[in-house]
Amino acid sequence: MQALRLTRPATLRSTARAMTVRMYSPGPEGGAGSVASSKTWHTREKAQEDQYILQHEKEKLDKLRASLQEQEKLVNNLSEKEKK
Repeated sequence: MQALRLTRPATLRSTARAMTVRMYSPGPEGGAGSVASSKTWHTREKAQEDQYILQHEKEKLDKLRASLQEQEKLVNNLSEKEKK
């Protein structure tokens, strides 16, 4: 009788544990986390990064051009002073 009582709660615990397992169904794209792993997500992310880099480089070039113009003005002023 005691052996029967000891084994019975263990079987109940194992079935209760099995019943609490959460199951996920696949979403419209085929699985959990599919948005982050989809090809269109990667291409969109890459396009946004490329656009950011191009904008940043354009701003750098504009600053360099402005600096170059200032340097040219300075050189021209110095050359005019030297001629006088």
